[in-house]
Amino acid sequence: MIKIYNYNQIMQNEIEEFILNNIGNELKIKEKTTFENITQDLSNIEKNYINNGGKLLFAYDTQNKEIAGTIAMKFENNIAVLKRFYVDEKYRKKKIGYLLYMEIEKALVEANIEQVYLTSGKELEQAHKFYKRNGWKMESKNPGIYIRTGADLYKKQVDQNKINNKTVDRANILIEAIPYIKEYLGTTMVIKYGGNALVDKEQKENVIKQIALLKMLGIKVVVVHGGGPDIDEELEKENIEIKFENGLRITDKKTMDVVKNVLINKTNPSIVQLLNEQKCNAIGMAGCDDNFITCTKIDEKLGFVGQIKNIKVDLINEILEKNCVPVISPIGIDEKGNYYNINADIAAAEVAMALKAQKVIFLTNTDGVLDKSKKLISLMNKEKINLLIEDGTIIGGMIPKINACKICLNNGVEKTHILSGLKKNTVLNELFSDNGVGTMII
Repeated sequence: MIKIYNYNQIMQNEIEEFILNNIGNELKIKEKTTFENITQDLSNIEKNYINNGGKLLFAYDTQNKEIAGTIAMKFENNIAVLKRFYVDEKYRKKKIGYLLYMEIEKALVEANIEQVYLTSGKELEQAHKFYKRNGWKMESKNPGIYIRTGADLYKKQVDQNKINNKTVDRANILIEAIPYIKEYLGTTMVIKYGGNALVDKEQKENVIKQIALLKMLGIKVVVVHGGGPDIDEELEKENIEIKFENGLRITDKKTMDVVKNVLINKTNPSIVQLLNEQKCNAIGMAGCDDNFITCTKIDEKLGFVGQIKNIKVDLINEILEKNCVPVISPIGIDEKGNYYNINADIAAAEVAMALKAQKVIFLTNTDGVLDKSKKLISLMNKEKINLLIEDGTIIGGMIPKINACKICLNNGVEKTHILSGLKKNTVLNELFSDNGVGTMII
């Protein structure tokens, strides 16, 4: 599947390599100076396309794990210039160029530019046809140079908005989703549901409806839930100190009693009830029941925080085979009968690995993994995780989530996603559209 992403530093090497190997190598043979200009241009990619208000997008084939195309917008003297627009030959005739172009056109309108330039070699016949179809006019004195005004782009956008009424938009969304629906039919997905999306009624209902729709589409959904806000509220009532270390809750005996009571008797039944209202046949499960999830202690200084030793995966499969949705509370138990608080992110990862799930999705309070400028990193490689933790980009509660993603990817789970549970329809937009809304780690 092809998805469109904004440029991010994590994929910088792959983006540069794609541009040089495709656009660059063609021009190296014909125009050495132009190739050198591209090399120099890419050496300061953030200054040229990001920090000055420009934009660089790339199309990524999530199945073959490779870049399929790129397009960039660069500002020069308050005039926008389109550059680095290229789709790999094997991906042509698949509307990838059109998807990239339409996204950059939106960015041009949003930037309120007055004029846009685009240059193209005379021999690139296909490119010229594409530009003309999309309203570009070639300068009579300078063949190969196209000019477009901001007013023209804005008018096109307004006209397009008038044409695309809600019915057409909905139909297009469904059509766009068809290949994804086919791909995910019969697959297993684990959703870690936590954060403030468990508290706010409207957000909670939205998440539940998305899970219900996944089930209706033939996806085997397993929910592993947290309950941090509810636990904190109860601890404050009991005057018990709330402490964390590296995103893990320090859990003494009193805290453990509160965690167990809240997750098993409040959070889990609430989720099960809401899912059953959507005809999901949800069944609540506590990890401590029937030695379903057995644990050992991670570290004495963390108290009763458990590291999963074993999961009776047959119990989950039995529920899935009955066309029901398992809803799991991450409370473990050891051989002596001690209860343990298991971080819900780690529990979701372990469940996904035990089930050999195709995907695991972590819902949280942020849009995904953010860089140091608080911008979303849409796509990243698992190899970059340690570097981002070491340089302080990934901190606090995001550390268990990102480590959980890494563990999953190293143990057979195909893809992992970190999304906001606070925004509407993020799970559906991430899974069933060409443009992701969170962070996908591969």
